Amino acid sequence: MADQNPIEKMTPGQILADASVAEFIKAMGLSIADAQKALDLNSLAQVGEYVEPRPGLGGKSLLQLGLSPPFYHYQHADLSVSMQLTMKVGEASAFGIGGKLDFGFGQGGPQAPANAREAQITLKSLPASVTVDGTKTDAAGADVEAAAEDLAKKLGTPTGKFERAYVSAKRTKVPFKLEPDTAKNPIKTDTSVAFYAASEASLGVIRIVETPTNNTSEEFVLAAGKSTKVDAKANNLLYARAVASQINTLGGFKAKLLRDPVGSDLPVGGGTLGLALFDSGKSDLKQAAVEELTLVARALKANGATVDVVGFTDRVDTDPYNQKLGLDRANKVAEFLRDNGVAPGQIRKVESRGEASWKAQGAVDNVANQQFRRAEVLLADSNDLLVVVESAGTQLQTTPTPDKTSSGGGNGFIIVRHFTAVPVDGTAVKVGASETSVAISGTAASDGGTTLDANSPQAYAFNLARDVNAGSATHGVRAVRKGGVVSFSDAKDAVIINLVTLSANDIALSAADGASVTKALDKIAAAPTASGDKPKVSVAVGLSVDYRTSRQFEQSINGNSSISARIVAVPAPVEFLDEIKTFLAQAKDAAPTPTP
Repeated sequence: MADQNPIEKMTPGQILADASVAEFIKAMGLSIADAQKALDLNSLAQVGEYVEPRPGLGGKSLLQLGLSPPFYHYQHADLSVSMQLTMKVGEASAFGIGGKLDFGFGQGGPQAPANAREAQITLKSLPASVTVDGTKTDAAGADVEAAAEDLAKKLGTPTGKFERAYVSAKRTKVPFKLEPDTAKNPIKTDTSVAFYAASEASLGVIRIVETPTNNTSEEFVLAAGKSTKVDAKANNLLYARAVASQINTLGGFKAKLLRDPVGSDLPVGGGTLGLALFDSGKSDLKQAAVEELTLVARALKANGATVDVVGFTDRVDTDPYNQKLGLDRANKVAEFLRDNGVAPGQIRKVESRGEASWKAQGAVDNVANQQFRRAEVLLADSNDLLVVVESAGTQLQTTPTPDKTSSGGGNGFIIVRHFTAVPVDGTAVKVGASETSVAISGTAASDGGTTLDANSPQAYAFNLARDVNAGSATHGVRAVRKGGVVSFSDAKDAVIINLVTLSANDIALSAADGASVTKALDKIAAAPTASGDKPKVSVAVGLSVDYRTSRQFEQSINGNSSISARIVAVPAPVEFLDEIKTFLAQAKDAAPTPTP
């Protein structure tokens, strides 16, 4: 039996005594006596006023006129105290037995455990190919990394035989120069050049911290003839959604609340400036993410704000795997921001939360979810809801309102950036120690069936990466394109395709040309069997026993008290008045006679 609570052993009387109820009642009675004493002292204090001679009364006092000070007394005082004592003790026990019996039938022969096995393909140059169980797959892409991503997509499920296929690449910094060095477009960083559209653009970030009070609205003015009044909503999230929705109806702008994508069951959160969504098991940036992060990076470069980059995964696969995958995604986004000119010091931290955030929210395990596979660019130390507004035909005015760019709380624009039209004025890039000159060209191009318009940032970047890679054997530099960004690294740097399988069967794997198998799959060890044709029967028995006991103890003391009293005024006692008169007569006789 569980240990008893000490109060369980006490009687109601003992509990009342322990609660000092008698002392409480006594204190209430004494307070009435103290109040009576205060009334008496007050009456005595008035005597002086009644014996003082008054000129208006012919030199007589109030007492001589028959008036006397009143005395106040409690005529009666009722004290009531009520108390209710409740004690409950409950105890319950449960005993359970569970059992399970499984029969299994199977053919004889080798049986393999479904343990994960890994292989690695190293890609150094193009052309290259990988053969799996006799089926050859050619690498296709504008550069080695793009070709590796293409191979990983083809070798992974659902089309391939590997449950996981992802790319990791090492990039060794190489020397390169932009010609002329005064060029404004593209911009140059330590590892890349980034081309921007030669047209005007603007971006604003609206902070939402509150919804207006009931029956009121708030006006957002973006440009001449482009304003909207947003009515109060039930909470901040609904209000932020309404702000984004109503700005979109204006035309000329694109607004979105990034932390609240349509159809997502993400927990409500704030501070998100930009995000990238990923395919299952992948960390390469999609085109939509490249376009969104390009403008965010440009705004951060101009604004100088500090951000954190956080990677997430869905709940498919193991915690350690997802933790690493989340970090890979965060690193890809952080690398893209730096390649677009964001200073390394502006990125405060790059981290992974894997599947932990969704697990804490009760998300179902082993279920794929596109919205969970993401990396976010978060404004440092902010948990406000942020609506990002991009120009789409109309530019933001110089100071959109409400303006909160300088200081002040409340809703409003906290970041506003205008980008003037800057034509591409870079003419060439000199790469490698040999400073081999590669011309910059905006000629229209085609990348895997996608047409890149002439003089677009994507066309400039595609042509530059292609031409740099064409001369890699000479100058030793490799180029990789993401959107309008071209990154440079050592041509000897290898790109690794990591392959993971849970298959119980052997998989024949080989590579050719610029690809090689640098880590082969482990062979499957065959288990001995008496006969290859004889069926096997397996029996599994399980038994569980549990005993549970629970105990509840509840006690409460509820009470109230009240005092009701009546105060009445009574004349001063006759004896008291006689004493006062005698005292006054004696005082008069003793007074000296004034000198004439």
